[in-house]
Amino acid sequence: MSYIETSPLKNTTTMLIYAEKDEIKLDPPYQRMGDVWPLEKRQLLIDSILNDYDIPKIYFHIYDRDEKAKTGISYSVIDGRQRLETIWKFIEGSFTLSDDFEYQRDPDIKLSGLSYEDIAKEYPRIRIQFDSFVLPIVGVSTDDEDLIEDMFSRLNEAVPLNAAEKRNALGGTVVNAIRGIAQHELFLNRVKFKNNRYQHMEVAGRILLTEHSLSTTNKLVDTKKAYLDSFVKKNQVENQEVDNARDSVMVVLDAMSNLFVASDDLLRAQGNMVLYYLIFKKAIELGEESKITRRKLIDFREKLYENRRVAESEYSESSFDLLEYDRLSQQGTNDASNIRERFRTLAAVIGLSQVEI
Repeated sequence: MSYIETSPLKNTTTMLIYAEKDEIKLDPPYQRMGDVWPLEKRQLLIDSILNDYDIPKIYFHIYDRDEKAKTGISYSVIDGRQRLETIWKFIEGSFTLSDDFEYQRDPDIKLSGLSYEDIAKEYPRIRIQFDSFVLPIVGVSTDDEDLIEDMFSRLNEAVPLNAAEKRNALGGTVVNAIRGIAQHELFLNRVKFKNNRYQHMEVAGRILLTEHSLSTTNKLVDTKKAYLDSFVKKNQVENQEVDNARDSVMVVLDAMSNLFVASDDLLRAQGNMVLYYLIFKKAIELGEESKITRRKLIDFREKLYENRRVAESEYSESSFDLLEYDRLSQQGTNDASNIRERFRTLAAVIGLSQVEI
């Protein structure tokens, strides 16, 4: 039977943990992304440490001896990544104390706006105090990493994780597949939208759900949060159908990556990603990949803009189909009916011999 045990770690001063940071994995798969905190929140944490306030507990997954010997890693962070990164960035000089900082032990000492290095030079005893602050770190030992992911999810129930972060914390077969898809060249170098807070994984999840549904039921489904969450939860254990869908997705993404350029402006909107995926998937099935060109996609985008301009001055002279495509692109892009209608329009523009999904 699986177990999970917790106990406070000893000798966890800020400087000792900083000295050991190369042995601490900040980004295990279930973690949220780094650099989420704004400057004001980082400054407040350092304020709390210098003024000797309690700070929330930090949780470390303790690696066993074999894992440590193999990876050189002693711990991975279950919860507290932002706090650790903030402390380390302050030590490394990435930011200073706030302009309204007040040292409560002695208000006559003016530390506002100072960096860690400034404090070390001008007030070495205060620097030692900061270095000696004991971080409340709890060690977690387990023989089942799924329990770690479950613990991360529970610890963050009161924290505003977004849908992609919550889904990632669930783990399981689908999440592992999504993580792999999000590392494809298309996401790493071709899409223009940023990966703030796992947005690449959010889009990868929609694509995987779409492929899985088409391959198993021959139906296009909504790619909304509720459907993605259900897909993840229903496929926690190893599933060949999910693996097959992932492999099929990779083939289509290879084709897309070959067409689009780095930070392609055509891939600046997340709402078009499932649509483009389906266009490429259908073209591959029909043996008509050569019909898809960037020129056609660029011309189509310009045609949409021109049609929009015409409609503003003379509605009757504009194309209803293009106006409808425009309208659908602005709302409900995760609805199956929306995707299907836009697919029909774009497939016809591309010149595919089949324009139905």
